[in-house]
Amino acid sequence: MKRFKTIRIMETMCLIILAFQFGCNLPDQKERSRRINVKHNYIVLLDLSDRLIVQENQPERDKEIIKELYRIYEERVRRNLYIKSRDEIKVVIAPQKGSQLRREEFEDRLYVNMDNIKNVYRKPKEDVRRAAFYSNVDTLYEKAVFSRNPKSYQGADIWKYFYEDLKVDYVSDTLAENYLFILTDGYPIVGKTKVKLKEVKNKFPDLYIVLVEAAPRERDMEWDRIMAIWEDWFEEVGVKGYTLIKRGAISKELEQIRNVLRES
Repeated sequence: MKRFKTIRIMETMCLIILAFQFGCNLPDQKERSRRINVKHNYIVLLDLSDRLIVQENQPERDKEIIKELYRIYEERVRRNLYIKSRDEIKVVIAPQKGSQLRREEFEDRLYVNMDNIKNVYRKPKEDVRRAAFYSNVDTLYEKAVFSRNPKSYQGADIWKYFYEDLKVDYVSDTLAENYLFILTDGYPIVGKTKVKLKEVKNKFPDLYIVLVEAAPRERDMEWDRIMAIWEDWFEEVGVKGYTLIKRGAISKELEQIRNVLRES
């Protein structure tokens, strides 16, 4: 009996030692957090002002850029094997006085968040999601071009979006990368009052901005002057990373966008 008890005690001691060793090898909180995939949050902000009719073929160019960003988003999702993806993409519209566009309705349609999709539907419904997204982009631009007269359009208020709405679209998760793509001609002026970019109350330190399709007039070094306004403002609102892409061959612009996302 004593021998049996001794064996039981030794077995218990071995189990305690093994449990202790196993416990010591458990990953700490930081290590466990690494197992959660980085969330890529793509925000596409649209300037739907008279640039749509002043610049040649602008709606088609915008749509090509948006659809390319969606393709990049899908590649990220596949890379995470669908079920591990936490990525999201959303198209948002800069506020615009007098616009009859159903802004909220289109923003709802142009929002895809893998966190909101059940695993069983993530891969099988990929083609359906893409087709719906592309179709809604096409419909949005059909509605956005409502006149051929530039005077019918008010300026897009990009500052107001930063001031009021970006905090909602921005993901503050420590394991998130936020990218804001601004499709605009680059003129930071709104309406007849010539309101320019002002300070905003929120800071966005983990935001990377790509300003696309900038098209300042070629006079008096206007590119340098206009881009300097954006650069100064980005620094004021705490944005440390940004790329300014001048309107040119669309294939080159798309490649620049891809390069930014490869490097970041």
